Amino acid sequence: MSDNKKLSQTKLFKAAIGVPILGSLEFGYVLHCYEDAPQLLANFWTTYKIPMTIASLSIPLVAWVTANHRSEQTMKGLELQKDKRLYEMYYEQQRHFEKVMGRRVKNAKFKYITEEDLPVIFSELYEFNRIQEKGEVTLKPTAVAEMNRFITQTSEILYSFYEHFSEHKEKNPDQKRVLDNFIQQMYTLLQNNLHTLSDDIGVKFIDLSDSSVEIFSRAYSEVLHLAYYMGDDFKEVWDVPPEEDGRSRDENALNTFRAIEEIICDHMGIVGEASFTNLQHDVSSREVIKMFNATPLQNLVKESCHKLLEDLANHFEFEDIAVIEGKYEKYQFPTRKELPTLELWFDEISDSEGDLVLTTPNTEYRARFTILDDKVEIDGKERTKYTIDDDMGKRFITFSFQSLSSVFCNSKC
Repeated sequence: MSDNKKLSQTKLFKAAIGVPILGSLEFGYVLHCYEDAPQLLANFWTTYKIPMTIASLSIPLVAWVTANHRSEQTMKGLELQKDKRLYEMYYEQQRHFEKVMGRRVKNAKFKYITEEDLPVIFSELYEFNRIQEKGEVTLKPTAVAEMNRFITQTSEILYSFYEHFSEHKEKNPDQKRVLDNFIQQMYTLLQNNLHTLSDDIGVKFIDLSDSSVEIFSRAYSEVLHLAYYMGDDFKEVWDVPPEEDGRSRDENALNTFRAIEEIICDHMGIVGEASFTNLQHDVSSREVIKMFNATPLQNLVKESCHKLLEDLANHFEFEDIAVIEGKYEKYQFPTRKELPTLELWFDEISDSEGDLVLTTPNTEYRARFTILDDKVEIDGKERTKYTIDDDMGKRFITFSFQSLSSVFCNSKC
């Protein structure tokens, strides 16, 4: 039965009225056509007494259909009123949330969470998309766990980065590229962690290219404050015991953020924001300067190594290549516990000659690189002429693939 049909439009009502009327018309027609109608009527009543009695039930049936229809309409009206009150309650609580939290966000001078974010946060926390299914305006059951996960994982990422970065910088201060990778990995992990929270409770999404230590620090602090402002429902997030040093969890995390910003700025040699964009710019600048100042032999070795490693990585499907910086970079691969590590490095003889060396657990292959005094023109540009053994390195490349194939085969057999 359609929700919006009038009583007179329903099939049951039409049947309750129509069937008796059609029956009476048919019976009247019979009486009119026959002269011995009284006798026929007497015989008809005697014969069809029971069917006529059943037909007379149409009146109470109409009354029943009418009452049932009104009952259904009343119930649907009550349901609509219930839904209306539910949505009114939701929007009333949302307005209260925006008003109270908006004032607190403004007074606390938040920079990551803004007043414009509050409707989205409220919608995610109180599950607007499930409001009819739930039938009440209540906090999402997983909200506290999602905030706790963000806070906990942020701290873990910070402490792990600070420990590994400081340790590596102390032991290998000249390995700038490795330190760059540590920083880039930290930005990526923090951004992924914040992205997950954005999906969970509706806080702002930050693209990796726009990320910085300050933004992540702000997000950490402001999410904690938001949990505190929302009261006892989030007490598990903000009311935690002091740590071993006697300070609070958030105090230690924020101090670590400040320390990390200092060491990143010091590493990059900048005064300003420790951001992902500045890191990328610093790395690019150093690579350009390094390439500009490199000798022809250094550039040849670097280009040859990158090409060989790219081919090996694509063929054997591994990406775990460790780089040790120096005048000539040393490459270690694959860095897996279950596999022996191979090394690719350059043994310099002079400014114009040396051996590219591939060291395996059992063998060592060498290819002699020689920079010649002659120049050659390629695509209209003058290039330094060189030789790699007497076959431009074909044997060395073959040996490299055979060695890595042997390593993989022995580890699986």
